[in-house]
Amino acid sequence: MSEAAELKAGDGGESLIGSIVKFTMSSVGSKIVMAATGLGLWLFVTGHLAGNLLAYLGRDTFNAYAETLKGNPLLLWGARSALFLAIPLHFFFAVRSSGVNKAARPVAYAYANKTPASLASKTMIISGLVIAAFFAFHIAHFTLRIVSVTDSLGPTGAFSPYDMLIQGFKNPLISGFYIVGQVLLAQHLSHGIYSLFQHLGLWGKRWTPFIRSAALVVGYGLCAAFISIPVSVLLGIIKP
Repeated sequence: MSEAAELKAGDGGESLIGSIVKFTMSSVGSKIVMAATGLGLWLFVTGHLAGNLLAYLGRDTFNAYAETLKGNPLLLWGARSALFLAIPLHFFFAVRSSGVNKAARPVAYAYANKTPASLASKTMIISGLVIAAFFAFHIAHFTLRIVSVTDSLGPTGAFSPYDMLIQGFKNPLISGFYIVGQVLLAQHLSHGIYSLFQHLGLWGKRWTPFIRSAALVVGYGLCAAFISIPVSVLLGIIKP
């Protein structure tokens, strides 16, 4: 009943924007926005991985991919703008949803729930902050090139994204930070996918085990694919 009262329009003269804001700030609305932005971020991560894996095909293929992105500013900046909008919204509504849940149950359960999902959920904010820090460094290093740790030059002396990637991951500290970031992303993503279906109501004895397993496969599968790149550089599998 309280949720219904929260979502009720109330005043007959309330504007459409006001109604939308009221809904998004409700507990249901916060979860929907958090799930929608999380889904968008997952799609971005998947697309980003597909591009990064082209490094296995060599310098020409990877650099051609990078040039294609650079030559399509609408696609490139559209994706970047959506990303920079989705990240703060996702974090804000995750914190808000967590606060609403705590306010709804200020007294803890008599018996603690020790399921893997609950343990992952307790670290979602912390892992999200670490992932955000990793993302900021990753953008500063590979996109903005503010963090200059490589010469990023290919055999011809021209800038080469492929050689920048290799020179960057030859640094064990950078590769280590990248790997830690991906492991946290896998944990965050797998629990996020699991929670997304829960919020959508796709829950039950038949669906729950499958969703839990699929979420782990997707989250840690992406993690393994991302991690394979710096590991391959360190092992000399991907080389200039």
